[in-house]
Parts: sequence; C-alpha cells; structure tokens
Amino acid sequence: MTDFNPQQARKIVTDLGRTQLLIDGALKKFSMLTTDVIEAFSDARLSDAASQPALEELADGFKTFVEGRRNFVNAHKMLIDMKKDSNLRTVEIGCDPGPLCPWIDQESTLQLVA
Repeated sequence: MTDFNPQQARKIVTDLGRTQLLIDGALKKFSMLTTDVIEAFSDARLSDAASQPALEELADGFKTFVEGRRNFVNAHKMLIDMKKDSNLRTVEIGCDPGPLCPWIDQESTLQLVA
C-alpha cells in the first residue's frame, strides 16, 4: 500500500480541479476564436481557397487541445486508482461525486437546526 501525505494529496486535488477548469476554458476560448475567424473571413469576402489553410490549422489546434484534455482525464483516473490503493483510500480529499468519483455517496443528510 502506498503511503501518501494527505496535505500533498489535497494540493494535487486542488491543482487538478484548477487545471481542468483552465483546459475547458481554453477550449471554450478556442472555439470562440474559430467563430470570430470564420466571421472575419466572411466579412472580408475571402475566398474559400484562401481561408481553408488557416481554418485547417485552427481545427488541428483545437483537436490537439481535445487530445490533451483526454490525456489529462486519463491521468486523473490513474491518480484516483492510486488513491484507492493507498492509505487515503477511505479519505475524501476533494473529488466531487460524478463519473470520476462514483463511489462518493451523493445522498444528502438531514441536520437538525435550532
């Protein structure tokens, strides 16, 4: 069993979440850029032949970001598997319920409030 430092694990969880938001934000910005470029080509009445190479490069760049996101998600899954086989297997350190952390009980508990 691997013995992880809980404080380091919390930092990794925080960094994973922040990085995932940055990757998704970059993809969103990239798609907005692509839309703006297509609109600029249209406004300029640029021929399809002239605009095609730039559009293909943008598409390749977007695909590269999506592939990088897949690698990031796969690495996240590997880290979760490592946690399950470590001293932290029963400690929830920041993973929200969902497809990457399905074992977290999603039921809410009632609390008596005066």
